[in-house]
Amino acid sequence: MIAILDQGRFHFSYGMALAPLAYGDGEGDDSILLTAANQFNLAGPEAVHDKSQNVTVANLNLQAGKKAMEMSDFVLAYSYFDNGISFLRKKHWEEHYKLSLKLFDLAAKCALTNGDIVILKLLSEQVIAYVRSYEDKLN
Repeated sequence: MIAILDQGRFHFSYGMALAPLAYGDGEGDDSILLTAANQFNLAGPEAVHDKSQNVTVANLNLQAGKKAMEMSDFVLAYSYFDNGISFLRKKHWEEHYKLSLKLFDLAAKCALTNGDIVILKLLSEQVIAYVRSYEDKLN
């Protein structure tokens, strides 16, 4: 039996192998994008060893969430955005402002669509606390 830590490493390495393919132009890109994001999410944030990988995984979850929104699956989309947020490091609002804003904003929109007012409130409070401009608050 594979140890849980080894399973996480396997999922993460599988996601890293698929990630470059997820951004290409072709017929199967959407399924590769979603598969790569799912592998990263199964591994969890603790599987990340390099800071740049956190941003890669968060970006991939952002793209997967947008794809799920296009398919009108807002529960799945929220899951991708939430996972993307979980991969962000502590100072993400300072270091990766645009990525953080997009993930939180789209997660809040999905929470609203899904009728999850508690999550909507929590996400909105985060955005309001860290936004840099009035326009970002309006979004």
